[in-house]
Amino acid sequence: MIGLLFATANSNAAISWQTINNNIQFLKQQDDLRFYDSNQVLIEGAECALLVDTSGNFAGVEQLVVELKKRLKTPLCYLVATHYHDDHLLGMAVVQHYYPNAKLITHQQVSADFKTYQKAYINKLDSYEKSIELSYQRLASIPKEEQTAWREKLELAKARLFRWREYKLNPPKIALAVSKTLNLGNFEINITPHKAHTTGDLTITTNNGSTLIGGDIVDWLPYPGHGELKSWQTLLKQYISNEKLSLIIPGHGDTLNKQQLKQPLAFLNALTEHVKSNQNLTTEALIESFPQNVLAPYQQNTLNQKSSQFFLQAGLNRAKSSQ
Repeated sequence: MIGLLFATANSNAAISWQTINNNIQFLKQQDDLRFYDSNQVLIEGAECALLVDTSGNFAGVEQLVVELKKRLKTPLCYLVATHYHDDHLLGMAVVQHYYPNAKLITHQQVSADFKTYQKAYINKLDSYEKSIELSYQRLASIPKEEQTAWREKLELAKARLFRWREYKLNPPKIALAVSKTLNLGNFEINITPHKAHTTGDLTITTNNGSTLIGGDIVDWLPYPGHGELKSWQTLLKQYISNEKLSLIIPGHGDTLNKQQLKQPLAFLNALTEHVKSNQNLTTEALIESFPQNVLAPYQQNTLNQKSSQFFLQAGLNRAKSSQ
């Protein structure tokens, strides 16, 4: 955690800017952070720009602001949080500070619970402060020749924390319970609320329905711990059968095509079916007996393996509680 405070001006180097078309930029998180921090998407029309999600790394979000000031040709009118998880929502406080006129858009449920997320922002800063205090206490155990450099890092961390304390996570200006179309200037997008990955998800479709910005709903390895699993499965099936849809931008990882959504759907299907068929088993026993063919695609590297095991446990617990 203290590493986020020590992050230097290269904080945003982890983000790669990928041009989807003249209106859409995909800000992809680096691969080794793909399960810990989110992608972002910048959409710009002739009159307005819209930013989808923010990193949970506040130093990285500040560097994103620097990039936005260089790149934007129009005002940043809207901020969209695809759901309430820290790595998508809390960094909005940074962007709101520098773009106070940008309207935050959330699901109606996220808006109703917004004081919880404002508290989460403060709690995150409190945990940073504790990390700084512990690091100062440990200075004496560091070799003397390294202490000066560490003191400089800690002073930088304190300055950042002081600055972040001045930021506020302001409530949404637009809370959606039904779909809404926005015209950014010769470029329309449609924002739709769902209950899938969480009870308060938003997705964006554009380019005549061919492009979907789906947040964590469309992650290839989905985190099901807070999911509305049945409605999530139904939604993925709809995307897979949607003839217009060709490009999918997830909250984590690389862009996808709709055929690749069959893997997260298989994972979610297996979770619910396994629990339904083995209602008397403990979570540990369910993990041991979970179909290995469903997990096989997630065993390609160490990060996928570790994350899939964590996600599996969370998903089984969620499926058990939903019975």
